[in-house]
Amino acid sequence: MAENLMQLRSQARIMSHTPEEVARYVCDNCQLIHAGAPSRTPAGKRRFEPPAECGGCGADEFVGIENWIHHRADE
Repeated sequence: MAENLMQLRSQARIMSHTPEEVARYVCDNCQLIHAGAPSRTPAGKRRFEPPAECGGCGADEFVGIENWIHHRADE
């Protein structure tokens, strides 16, 4: 019984990682939210890029969601 409990705890630790947060971008024209496309930096780190164009309206201007409130409020 104790051995099974130890195995369960070990598995829980392996599975309890925090998933990476995907960057989100807001279309400046229609405010549709897009997930960033993953890519790698030359150093091998993951980064996210906005899409080439909005899937809703076709615009190509995006703002990171963390900057959206300041962008729209002209702050």
